[in-house]
Amino acid sequence: MTQKFTCETLPLHSTASNTKFEIDVWRYTHPDATKTVYLQGGIHGIELTGIPVVYEFIKEIEKHQLAYNFICVPLSNPMGMDSQIMGVQTGYNNIHTNQQNCYNWNRITNLKDEPNQEGSWIRTLLELADPANIILDLHTAGVETVPHIYSHVTEKKYAEGLGIPHILTWNNSSYSFADTQHQLGKIALTFELSSSRVLLKEWVEDSLKYLRRFFGILPKTKGSTIWQVERQLKKWYSPKGGVICWNIDAGDSVLDGDVIATLYTRQERVLLKSPYKGVLLLKNPSHAPHERQELAKFLVE
Repeated sequence: MTQKFTCETLPLHSTASNTKFEIDVWRYTHPDATKTVYLQGGIHGIELTGIPVVYEFIKEIEKHQLAYNFICVPLSNPMGMDSQIMGVQTGYNNIHTNQQNCYNWNRITNLKDEPNQEGSWIRTLLELADPANIILDLHTAGVETVPHIYSHVTEKKYAEGLGIPHILTWNNSSYSFADTQHQLGKIALTFELSSSRVLLKEWVEDSLKYLRRFFGILPKTKGSTIWQVERQLKKWYSPKGGVICWNIDAGDSVLDGDVIATLYTRQERVLLKSPYKGVLLLKNPSHAPHERQELAKFLVE
């Protein structure tokens, strides 16, 4: 018998103006399945690529009759998607109902016990993911990034061979959705598929290839570099306030001392040199940083 998806719509929140926020949950059950996958996109409202990737991969699941049970949530945070200031999406924090604390949507410990909209929302996602053995949480990062995956050091084998350039392994968990799921004994990967705030067709197509390789639709490939988060992921901060102009792209290799950007300040033009030997993982979205504001993240050899 051919398996089909069913869709359930879960109400989350209704505003005073009767705007309704809802989550669509697509479920697929296979008679030979021994594992259940929870596939989620859009936990941050500005992280767009994962949303169409989940919609498109639903078609792949049915086409190939993958022998897993699936719980798919393409747009897991409609409140974050609706979060805008003067037409520009913000989406990392709940600026509508929690202006004071403004917790990151993806920090479970801070949210799950809150007696408000945020707490109810994250508890809903945790309940949806509860039956799953495998958690795939689709994110994006920065104004410019090279694709990468976060995984616990014991689970890097599940991230290898997918075609993603960089695998960032961690020992000490954060409070993110995927890390919390790992602590419950599940295989849990955080995919950083592309840059945030924009969406390109090629990013969707590349991301679908990562999922096809994960589930065996496409053969595995080589080429990923493995890094250790606690030792090799480094942040870089602006020495002064000004306007930054980059000389290199995310994913480029750098040497310690390479001139990689120019900072135009009120007093002078400052040539910014790389403090590390390694790879520029991502650029933060600020084009006019304050002094000591984070500019980028590096993977350091």
